[in-house]
Amino acid sequence: MESRIRQTLSRAFDQDVAEKASLENLGGHASLRIYWRITLSEAGPRGESTLMAMVLPEDFDPGKSEEGGENPETAELPFVNVQRYLARLGLPVGAIDFVDMELGVLLLEDLGNTMFENIYLNAPDQAEAHYQRAIDLLVDFQVATLDDGECDCIGYEKSFDEALLLWELDHYREWGLDEHYGADTLGTHRAELQAYFQQIVDKLLDLPQTLVLRDYQSRNIMEKGGKLHLIDFQDALMGPFVYDLVALLRDSYIVLDPDLVARLVAYYVQAGQAKDLPWCEDEALVKEAFYLQTVQRKLKDAGRFIFIDKVKGNPNFLPYYEPSIGYVKDALERLEFAGLAQLLSEVEPAFGKE
Repeated sequence: MESRIRQTLSRAFDQDVAEKASLENLGGHASLRIYWRITLSEAGPRGESTLMAMVLPEDFDPGKSEEGGENPETAELPFVNVQRYLARLGLPVGAIDFVDMELGVLLLEDLGNTMFENIYLNAPDQAEAHYQRAIDLLVDFQVATLDDGECDCIGYEKSFDEALLLWELDHYREWGLDEHYGADTLGTHRAELQAYFQQIVDKLLDLPQTLVLRDYQSRNIMEKGGKLHLIDFQDALMGPFVYDLVALLRDSYIVLDPDLVARLVAYYVQAGQAKDLPWCEDEALVKEAFYLQTVQRKLKDAGRFIFIDKVKGNPNFLPYYEPSIGYVKDALERLEFAGLAQLLSEVEPAFGKE
């Protein structure tokens, strides 16, 4: 992998730069992509001495999403396509300095080490102000991308349709229940659970739809120069307007107090109204949609954490399983889904834990 990076550096700059650069493997979190920090022997793009290398798997298929669903046929990587679109809108995304598809290496602007998660952990007593910043960025994103389906961004060509939303819920059934606890866990409740899943999906499809980043959470927001930046946007697609808000406020890595979450949802409504986001005119709709989407998103996340452990051999996400189920329990208490809550209390051991 290191040799591929140095080859790309020689193509982007020259052989001398490639040989003198130092490389640091930063891993890939839950992704198949591996990131390396490159330190150059002299200043590079933007006068900075560091770059990031995104290294793709050798068998990488740009038509497949790691999170499920198919990408439209395109001559370029979804990451490149969406980055160009967001940058054109003036949204804060890191620059792409060089794309070497032959070797599967992209050279990117180094956005540093400060994730939104670090900002929160360094000053948790200021959580509300921190999250208001992130909500402001989300509202700016939604305003900028509203009704822009005439552009060349592939995100507008795919959507959280019925099949994908159900796939995510089935991901929980398959991995969170069947593989995690045993194939007989559901017993006679299998058809009943599927019926509840269909009800959730039908309600989500009835919501206003907009472009969503799909994983707008504390480890996918970086701060550089005092400004928040978007990363990990290659899976952007059309979906329920509240999806990214749920990803942010019901993050698997940071557990927020429910009362704070409620205040932040209200803040989103106010910020959206100030920017004329149409769905924010109905605060009751936003609140109901938030908790409904929480059920769908966090069940998917729970199943994903088991999948990553059993299939990818990475157990690092297992501690987030129970908090995800806790989010589902809290959301169901606020919705008219007492039947689903009762079912999960019978088949999901984590559902009864505080």
